[in-house]
Amino acid sequence: MNSPEVPDKVGPVPPSVDVRQLRYFLAVAEASSFTRAAERLKVSQPSISQQIKDLEGLLGATLFDRLGKTVRLTQAGLAFRSGAEVVLRKLDEACAAVEQVEGLLSGHLHVGVIPAVAVPWIPPVLERFAEAFPGITVSVHERSSNEVETEVEADRLDLGIGVLTYTSRAIAYERITSTEIGLLVPRRHPLARASQVDVATLASERLILLPEAFQLRDMLEEAFRDAKCRPRVAFELNNIDAILAAVARTGLPTLLPSIVLQGRKSLGLEVIPVVGEGLRLDLGLMWPAGGNHSPAARRFAEMTAEVAASQSARTS
Repeated sequence: MNSPEVPDKVGPVPPSVDVRQLRYFLAVAEASSFTRAAERLKVSQPSISQQIKDLEGLLGATLFDRLGKTVRLTQAGLAFRSGAEVVLRKLDEACAAVEQVEGLLSGHLHVGVIPAVAVPWIPPVLERFAEAFPGITVSVHERSSNEVETEVEADRLDLGIGVLTYTSRAIAYERITSTEIGLLVPRRHPLARASQVDVATLASERLILLPEAFQLRDMLEEAFRDAKCRPRVAFELNNIDAILAAVARTGLPTLLPSIVLQGRKSLGLEVIPVVGEGLRLDLGLMWPAGGNHSPAARRFAEMTAEVAASQSARTS
């Protein structure tokens, strides 16, 4: 078989060179034979010969010296072989990386969570997730609900967990549960034995609240406006644990979703239902709109819903 009359020089690889041609080329180079390469690849010998001929035409170089039934790499072929091996190795590594992520064997997951559910939900979810998928790193970012929404919109988080506002078109909201905002007081507080309180009654109470940057504070301010009064704020703290510890030490009440006491029973606080407008929250998942969620994010979301349902069943 005569070699094609082309310059023995390899230029930049044209984009039309495909993976099959690279695999055929390397098989022939390893077997030093079109026939043996075809047998190993389980394709016809004319097919593999044509692919190599096309590849040589694309590259503008003779890759093999044809010596009867055997072939030998030319200098151009030797140079191309090393590059082709690197390309296929990198491709195989890339495919393996995708398989690892899709198979939940490796990867990195970024989850944003509001303080109210960080303690009740996240530790038990992490316990399950670590056992099921030890190769995946999870970064949990505690943020205010507004910040979680912003970072989900910007696609900086794979998943957000918090208060659902249903206001952003860039976010897909998925409700998990609802919770009431309650008055949290120490057992020694005069209101600890009340069956319920209304917002107007609380106007005379000094309160420990989240700062105004938090969406929950906005909701509380609106509820007080509806009751034609204003809250008396004694302290503002931007950390749930700090608020609850301050309530336990100072005796001053706070207004928070009742869910925050899950996992914090040792504080000895009571939850008193509050009568007022707009004091019920939908809690759940926030996804970047588009529906292309990673398998790891989907499993984390499913486990979060399972944990929430389990806790709700125990407290109902």
